[in-house]
Amino acid sequence: MWQQVILLSCLSFFAVAEPLDVQFQSKMPPDWLAQEPAGNESLELSLMRLIFAHNSGLRPDFALVNHTKASELTRTSSNSCMASILKNPQREAEFLFSKPFSAIEGLKLYLPADSLFHPRLQTKLKQWGGKVRLRELLLTEPDFIIGLDMERSYGSDLDLLFKENAVSRNLYFKQSGAQIAQLWPMLQQYRVSAVLEYPFMLATTDASKLEGYNVAEAQPLQLAYFACNKSETGQAIIDQLNQSIDSLAGTQAYLDLHLKTVPTERRQDFVQNYNRLMLGD
Repeated sequence: MWQQVILLSCLSFFAVAEPLDVQFQSKMPPDWLAQEPAGNESLELSLMRLIFAHNSGLRPDFALVNHTKASELTRTSSNSCMASILKNPQREAEFLFSKPFSAIEGLKLYLPADSLFHPRLQTKLKQWGGKVRLRELLLTEPDFIIGLDMERSYGSDLDLLFKENAVSRNLYFKQSGAQIAQLWPMLQQYRVSAVLEYPFMLATTDASKLEGYNVAEAQPLQLAYFACNKSETGQAIIDQLNQSIDSLAGTQAYLDLHLKTVPTERRQDFVQNYNRLMLGD
């Protein structure tokens, strides 16, 4: 009998699964997770810290690469993933996606506060119901140039719009490199008329010098995901990430991290959209 007990104990010991090694192809330095968070740490990094702190099944490592290289490595390496990725049909064909782990206020069109385009835009807004219709704007204002990050997705509808030849003359694409894109200097240098950006990115510039407009083609909240290699290993990683997201997304601490990026006057609408899109309420 005692031999059976020993055998079962040994089997139980060896049955404990080792954490999965995950190589995140990212815009974060390799040691960011071990460092104390900065006071202005981005939402995605704060959420990822929480997710990894509540998951013992993953052993994450990070490589600082641009999006093009990250996509290539994630397609070809079974334990590679990317974080804070938007879904579109092409990406869904190439990668496995987690449940959404973050929700941010939708894109806005930002112009310098002293831009001469404001009177024209405000006249058009009365015709457009209060939101900028980007396609109509770009087709009717030949001198209006929007600054965009070359490697980012702006959502399926806008990505398709920006591929149209008819609007190409109105777009200025900036290569982001390995760091988070900084589009604001393009406005400061008057190389573009406006930039399309998320409100939480205002933390990286002087918001008093900008004026933002809601965009008809943008979603009220933009969901971001983990994307992993299409393999058994990739699926196992996604399963672990989903377990953590499921356990955290409905907690007050997780919501509070999101709300830190949202002005008080917009928080009620944000929470309603968050509950609907992140929790299915």
